[in-house]
Amino acid sequence: MRTQTILKTALFAKSGEDFAQVALPHTWNALDGQDGGSDYWRGHTTYKIALPAPTAGKRQYIQFEAANHVATVSCNGTELGTHKGGFSTFRFELTGAMKAEGNELVVDVTNEECDVYPQQADFTFYGGLYRNVSFIEAEPAHFDLLKNGTSGVFVTPHAAGKTRVDAFPVNAEGCTVVCELKDADGAVVATEQAPAEGHTVLIFDVENPHLWNGLADPYLYTAELRLEKDGAVCDAVCVRYGYRGFHVDPERGFFLNGKSYPLHGVSRHQDRLDKGWAISDADHEQDLALIKEVGATTIRLAHYQHAQHFYDICDDAGMVLWAEIPFISLFREGEDAKENTLSQMTELVAQNYNHPSIFFWGISNEITIGGE
Repeated sequence: MRTQTILKTALFAKSGEDFAQVALPHTWNALDGQDGGSDYWRGHTTYKIALPAPTAGKRQYIQFEAANHVATVSCNGTELGTHKGGFSTFRFELTGAMKAEGNELVVDVTNEECDVYPQQADFTFYGGLYRNVSFIEAEPAHFDLLKNGTSGVFVTPHAAGKTRVDAFPVNAEGCTVVCELKDADGAVVATEQAPAEGHTVLIFDVENPHLWNGLADPYLYTAELRLEKDGAVCDAVCVRYGYRGFHVDPERGFFLNGKSYPLHGVSRHQDRLDKGWAISDADHEQDLALIKEVGATTIRLAHYQHAQHFYDICDDAGMVLWAEIPFISLFREGEDAKENTLSQMTELVAQNYNHPSIFFWGISNEITIGGE
């Protein structure tokens, strides 16, 4: 079975400066980036993070829930790769670079101007590892941890009860994918299994599903998947999801589960005084409480992919969400900039596919700030 350990501290230095210990998550613009101006420091930095010793027979991964803008990751001197985009989860496999002990991860991060979006906007581009960093161990056979930063499991529910589960196991020859769909009380409503393939598809019929119905009744189901071999469980993943239907009428507005559902909303950022983007779960929860207090039924998660915890609590609360990428204000010519919008959109949709609260995907926003 997999284990996940959140890493709490790192050594940090700006280019040319001495290293000092910092707490993770961390941004170097927590103070100079909060006045709304464009005078905050943008540059190249380095984090050094001590890693646990590996467990024999398992595979090791590093997970970053966000690093802004560009992060290049190395383990014990072996470069693992570079991620371009400041708001999505990404992972690298560590296994081949790990030693028995004394492992060190080096993460070079920059928020300098480059081909990564956003290029220009009316908010600070806080640099750093501003969301959690985690060390993951898994059995050789597991649900794919390198599939666009996702769980490797995607649930497609229809309001009438037809449900499709797409699972992506790796190193799973001779394994079986077993899936149980459970209601909010934990009762099993459907079970299926199939021999594990690189892309395993399971189809279910759930009778009279309890619908996810916005603020009035945000009812959630859980898909529990196991990867089994010879009676042993190699890996397990739990995914929450909800059944709902909707449509938008140009004259009459938004309809949820066949009934008119007026949308009164706010736009939300992810920063706090003296913290920048390195905010806590409690901060996310207070934001949602304030949004509910003003009577909102919908939230535009402005400009970029927000933290998974916020999507989770919006699922629980029954909020209708608009999620978008930071393709904003100023556009660059060239293939690199174009590919960056496509990769950020792919990660946004893939990583948030299972959230019933998300109804709309935004491909760009505030597009004339930098000119026509």
